[in-house]
Amino acid sequence: MSAISIHPTDAALGAIIEGVDLSRVPNAGTIDTIESALEKHGVLIFPDQRISPAEQVAFSRALGPLEATANIDARLNGQPEIFVIGNTGVRPVSFAPQHGSEDLEWHTDHIHKPVPARASLLYGKEIPDTGGDTLFACLYSAYDALSPADKSKYETLEAVHSIEGLRAYLHKQAGEKGYEPGRQEAMPECVKWPLVRRHPTTGRRGLYFGAKVTVGITGWPREEGLRFISELTEHTTQPAFVYRHVWRKNDAVLWDNRRVLHAATPFDMSRQRRLMHRTTLRETTPIA
Repeated sequence: MSAISIHPTDAALGAIIEGVDLSRVPNAGTIDTIESALEKHGVLIFPDQRISPAEQVAFSRALGPLEATANIDARLNGQPEIFVIGNTGVRPVSFAPQHGSEDLEWHTDHIHKPVPARASLLYGKEIPDTGGDTLFACLYSAYDALSPADKSKYETLEAVHSIEGLRAYLHKQAGEKGYEPGRQEAMPECVKWPLVRRHPTTGRRGLYFGAKVTVGITGWPREEGLRFISELTEHTTQPAFVYRHVWRKNDAVLWDNRRVLHAATPFDMSRQRRLMHRTTLRETTPIA
């Protein structure tokens, strides 16, 4: 394997990684380099990878324990650790607005579960000609830009997260007749986490929420909480804090869910195909 090189993007987060072959299980030195770069840059881009589902799972598992999606119908046959994302299959899961809406589904993976996601690896198998990009927002930058008074206030808040918030968004996007949730594993009605989270590696503070899956603030009236989350989303996803990844076939992108929000942008689902394979790493450090 050639030497690993890291090239930061011009955005608030993101770096292109060269010299890593995802078809091979990484050794300890490569894992340390990836983990360090992941916390520093939030999003790592591995261009021009040629990997099978089994190889993606093996590479991901070397970084930590994996979590299968609760959407049973979106698991890849024969490789249940792979979450199939896109406008393919019987019950497609795209997470992208279907009607050109700018109301994006900003989220951090599995925040609604008792054990959230630590990191996610997404591999681009089929890419639309236009659209279908992924936006990443830096939760460190969003926190740092708050006023001292807001930082002090937000440190005391606890956010409420529920899969029902995401389902309501998908239902609205697809319309009454178009949304089919598929078979879902049972899960709690809601989960609560601190709104400000410290990264377990560095202790650095960042916001921790999702635009749709976060459905309130503990102790606040529902509408007040939803309005607050909407305003916080607008603050967090301003252009200065965002990296846009324009996909090319065979790109693989790894991101740190502890410090990054992400969202898919619209594409013409009636004319173009978008097919991605995601592996999801379970959180291994309890959230304080």
